[in-house]
Amino acid sequence: MALLAGSLVLSYNAREIERSATNLERILSASMTGYRPLHDLQRDLQRAAVNQGLESALVVDARGVVLVASNNALVNLPLPHVLQLTGEQPLRALFTDCPSKDGVVSCLNQDRRVFVGPLPWLGGDFLVTMRQSPLALEGQGGGFGDRATLITVVNLDAQRNEALTFVLLVFIAGTLPLIFGSLGLLLMLRRHLLPQLLNMAQIDALSGIFNRRTFMETAREVLAKARQVGVPCSMALIDVDHFKAINDNNGHEVGDQVIRHVSKFLAEAGRSTDLVGRLGGDEFIILLQNPRDRAVQMLDRTRQQLQVSPLRKHDGGVVEVELSVGVASTAGASGFDLELLIAAADGALYVAKDRGRHQVVCLEMEDTQ
Repeated sequence: MALLAGSLVLSYNAREIERSATNLERILSASMTGYRPLHDLQRDLQRAAVNQGLESALVVDARGVVLVASNNALVNLPLPHVLQLTGEQPLRALFTDCPSKDGVVSCLNQDRRVFVGPLPWLGGDFLVTMRQSPLALEGQGGGFGDRATLITVVNLDAQRNEALTFVLLVFIAGTLPLIFGSLGLLLMLRRHLLPQLLNMAQIDALSGIFNRRTFMETAREVLAKARQVGVPCSMALIDVDHFKAINDNNGHEVGDQVIRHVSKFLAEAGRSTDLVGRLGGDEFIILLQNPRDRAVQMLDRTRQQLQVSPLRKHDGGVVEVELSVGVASTAGASGFDLELLIAAADGALYVAKDRGRHQVVCLEMEDTQ
C-alpha cells in the first residue's frame, strides 16, 4: 500500500512539474519574441534560474550555437561542445537518439521533454525540455520566420525528496485519509503559496528589483567569486534628489511612481551581470562587475538619460527626476569586503549631496588625480 501511495504521489508530482515547466517555457518564449535587446533575454534566463528553480536555461539558434544562457560561460559555444562539458549530462539525454554528434543540430527541430534519472516516469533527477520558438530580438537577424530552440533543465531533487518524505510519513501514520488530506494541502501550498512567498522574500514589492536582504546575500557571493578570479567590481549608492519635495508636492502615489520609474531605468541601464536593489525609501544600490572608471561613466550616462526622461503623471504633467550617486570600487581600500564597499560608497554619496546633488562622485578617482 505504501509503495502504491508513493507511486501515485510521485506520478502526480511529475505531472505538476510538467505543467509548471510548460508555463515557464511560455513565459521565456514570449521574451524571445518581444523585439527586446539580447541582454534583456539573458537577464530573463538568469532571473528564471534564480526564482523558478531552473538548473540552467539556454537559447540555441538555427546554427546550433548558444545565443544566450543563464550560465554566461556557455554563450557563443556550439551545442555539440556544450554537450561534452562536465556537468551537462542532463542535456545529453535530449539528443541520445541523434545519429551522431554532428547530427545534434538537425535534432533541434523538435519539441521534447525528458525526465532523467532513476524511475524517470515518476520524476527522476532532472526534467529537460526542448521547445521551438520564433525569434525576434533587437539587432538579431529580424527576418520573418527566424526560429530558435529554448532548452531548460529543472533540478528535481528537492521535489522528489519532498514527495518521498511525505510517503514515509504516510507509511508511519498508516491512514488513507491522512494521505489524501496531506497531499492536497501539500500540492496547494506548493502550487499557490510557496512560489508567492519565495518571490515576496526576494523582490521588493514596489520597485520590482531585489530587496535589501536578497541584494546583500547575492552581492556577498558575487564579490567572493570576483575576488577568486580577479574581476574588478564597483559599488554605487544612489539617492533620488529632493524626493521628500516630490512626495509633498505631488502626493505619495506619484512618489511611488518615481520609485518604479528609477528602478526600471537602473535595471535596464547596466549589464545582465550587474545587481540592482532597493535599500529602502528612495535609496538604491548597484554592484557592477566593472572597474571604477567604466562604472562612473555608465552611472553618469544613466543619470543624464534619466534627467531627460521625466516621469509622466496620469494627469499629463511631468516630474523631473535627478540622482545623486556615490561610487567605491574593489581597487580602493575597501577591497572585496561588502560592508566596507557600501560604507565607502555612502561617503561618496554624502559628498555628492554636499556639492549640490545631481552628480556622480568617486572619491578614489579624485585621490589619484
